[in-house]
Amino acid sequence: MSLQNGIEIVEDVNLYPDIKAIVAIDSSSNFKLDYDINPIKIGTYKVAPWGEDNLLPNHLLAKAAKNDVLAANLHFNSNVCYGLGPRLVKAVRDEKGQRMYDAKGQMVTIPVDEGEEFDWFEANDIPLFLMQQLTDMNYFYNAFVELRPDRQKQHKIASIRHKEAVFSRWGMMDRHGSINYHYYCADWDKTPGVDDIICSRVIDEFRAIEDLEIFSAARERMIYGVYMPSPGKPYYSRPEWYSIFSSGWYDHSVMVPELKKAILKNQLGVKYIIYISPKYFENICKQEGIDMNDRTAYQERVDKEKQKFNEFLAGQNNANKAIMALKELMPTAAGSTEHKYIEITPVQNDLKGGEYIDDTESTANIICYAMGVHAGLIGATPGKNNKLVGGTEARELYLMKQAMMKPMIDRCMRILSIVKKYNGWDKDIFIQLPEYIFTTLDQNKSGKEESTTSEI
Repeated sequence: MSLQNGIEIVEDVNLYPDIKAIVAIDSSSNFKLDYDINPIKIGTYKVAPWGEDNLLPNHLLAKAAKNDVLAANLHFNSNVCYGLGPRLVKAVRDEKGQRMYDAKGQMVTIPVDEGEEFDWFEANDIPLFLMQQLTDMNYFYNAFVELRPDRQKQHKIASIRHKEAVFSRWGMMDRHGSINYHYYCADWDKTPGVDDIICSRVIDEFRAIEDLEIFSAARERMIYGVYMPSPGKPYYSRPEWYSIFSSGWYDHSVMVPELKKAILKNQLGVKYIIYISPKYFENICKQEGIDMNDRTAYQERVDKEKQKFNEFLAGQNNANKAIMALKELMPTAAGSTEHKYIEITPVQNDLKGGEYIDDTESTANIICYAMGVHAGLIGATPGKNNKLVGGTEARELYLMKQAMMKPMIDRCMRILSIVKKYNGWDKDIFIQLPEYIFTTLDQNKSGKEESTTSEI
């Protein structure tokens, strides 16, 4: 029997009718901790890889596109941060020249619709810029800003542009622990050359004004990095919710619906699910001297090993056999988790239509929990026991969520504060980011009010 005609369910998960088994390669290897980083050398550039193969952001995007709950949560978190969008306003002063505040302690402002600051705000489409930054921050905990000086005026930043995190990489730290270079390339997955990479100087967040003056005078490209704190990650921060990959809950979430669909569609019973860690194949290749970068040789060896599983599980003469498999402890945010190189799990094959519904619901709840999203705020929880929250509960949950996202908003607004100071804006002009505060109808007929969460 051959394993060449497997039915692909999702990436790295195949159904093999000959042995009535699912072969699944663990996807968590792309998200494992990387304390020791070996630089990627491209000409004179020394690039700090993002993930083991330098493609972690690409893997994340691919995985988010395959999971309904994950994609919905990312969209929700980005929208919560954005609120009602940034506005350019000016503080109102009284007859004594003091700024005025309303009964709730908020500064009284009026919209700005003309002047140098307004022209800059409109030319750079700050609402779109902020939306882009917040999206990357929610996906990766990293965002990148390119600043372009005004060639006609000194000490002026003419424009700022969002640079895609997927295409951004840091240079290696110098002996002082500083990152001095940023590399931008759309072909990290295609072995790029020096000519394919845009190199920029990195602005130190602790001396931003000084660096802006130096780099602008030298007419160098400039990049400012935005990030959330992440312990043990000196180059690329990592969201805590990436734990769903190392724990296996993401794999479970995407496998259940596709597995069920494939089985029902092909009217096949499945006796086993065989989980294989990529480390299993890595060890085999090392022992046999196979170059992991030779994809043809590597794939041939993987197919050969899969054939061995087929021979082991198929036929009556193989009953009561045992298999020896390695395992190791992998560090996680909660301590450690057991990581098995091989795991063969027997499954029930009498699918009738309602199986795995409870599993789907549990998995969705765990993913929502990891991402700090209450499922009731974005719709009913997947499954048969879905429940919608009441109005009062939803309002309080949403207010809590807004408060929790403020640190991320502040990090993204920081670069606007730097530009305001460097460009010498009027001190009474601010960029505010208002948001809705939902309330009861007896307090406000519309059921909502506005509140300013952040301003610079």
